[in-house]
Amino acid sequence: MASLAGRLPPKLRQMTSFQMTWAVLALVWGSLMAAWQWPLLQLSDQGILAIAPGFVVYLLVLTLGIGGFLAMTGLPRERTVESKNIGRIARLDHLRFFAASLVILYHYFGKIIPFDQNRRNIVFNMMTEGSSGVDIFFVLSGFIFGMIGYEKKIRYFDFIRSRVVRIYPLYLFAILLILGTHAERFLPLDSVLLLFPIFIVGYLFALPGFGQLWTIGLEFQFYLIFPFLAAFLNRNGYRYLIGVLALAIGLRALYYTELGSVKNLSYGSLPGRIDQFLMGIAAAWLYIRKREAFSNPLNLLVGAALALASFQWLVAWNAVGTGTNSPLWIVWPTINGTVWAYFVLSYISCRVPIPSFLDRTLTNLGALSFSLYVMHNFAVDWSLKYAASLTITGQPDTDAALKGLFICIPFAVLISWATYHLIEKQFFIYRRKYVEPIEAST
Repeated sequence: MASLAGRLPPKLRQMTSFQMTWAVLALVWGSLMAAWQWPLLQLSDQGILAIAPGFVVYLLVLTLGIGGFLAMTGLPRERTVESKNIGRIARLDHLRFFAASLVILYHYFGKIIPFDQNRRNIVFNMMTEGSSGVDIFFVLSGFIFGMIGYEKKIRYFDFIRSRVVRIYPLYLFAILLILGTHAERFLPLDSVLLLFPIFIVGYLFALPGFGQLWTIGLEFQFYLIFPFLAAFLNRNGYRYLIGVLALAIGLRALYYTELGSVKNLSYGSLPGRIDQFLMGIAAAWLYIRKREAFSNPLNLLVGAALALASFQWLVAWNAVGTGTNSPLWIVWPTINGTVWAYFVLSYISCRVPIPSFLDRTLTNLGALSFSLYVMHNFAVDWSLKYAASLTITGQPDTDAALKGLFICIPFAVLISWATYHLIEKQFFIYRRKYVEPIEAST
């Protein structure tokens, strides 16, 4: 065994048991998928030339899977996802992966099972209303920037530069893909506007294969105001946060009296989503000041129960149908933001340790969350095309859930690994520190 190990490449000899485990899992998963889609036993029936192209593609996917997991767990960390302005909280990465997975399952599950079916199964309801993953992302953004801006001065242009460097390269990559494959759908002015997502959030909803990019437009809008918001919050405290929440609710109420519906405003605009960012900031303040108060595991149980109840309520309320004109949309962003902020706060504060293998796995997967969010529809379409005929239990709901979890998400991870390492991560060296103590700036 020693002589065999000595023949391995240096990178493999340095692998930890954690990295080796992931490599084996990737190998097993890829092999099973390849064997299922192109069974070797059918060679005599189909002919080797008929299946060779597809089998070569699957070998490439398998290679990407092995290399991806090795690189994700073993490459040097000089271009890691860690911010220069805040210490890393690993459990935030867990939640990023959870949020991205919800969005993936939402898009996959919803293309198989109609959204308007009321259910009593909690797992299926999570997938049906998996767009709540977007809510979690907004709350997490508020939390992270609340941590960064707490009693700090933010240098505006350094902040904007760092956010552009972090978000824009992959966004631009996606836009160029769209323009390259669907150029006939866009006027020249449209193509130019797509380069500036803050101006065309509503337009981004309709992008083929990348409709989820609308949230990036809202994120950039939030970035533009956050340094000012942080300064005002530091100056005025929690009363200012409550005042902004009251203003947002009041504006939505005024629009409701005029239009009779504020669902679109609440769902797809910053005046509708600002509540979730603000509740994330409030959770960050509580984490800094009162973390021990949320460390009891009972908080996490209550937070999880409230989150599950929100999924149940959304399905019963039928938010994509009869709930459209409900006045509850006036306050739903606040309610929803509060639920997820409490869940985030209780999860990262919980004193129950997480096994190291699981912790590192979720942390590494969480690093891919932005790529997962942007690129996952390729995995959704591929899974729908090649896994549609696969029957596992014979129950449409259950089969859709299982294929989403064990085929669609793993394939999305493979794609996201490539874009993370080849695009996102390469720009991390250009980020800057943009915070300084308030005292130092006076």
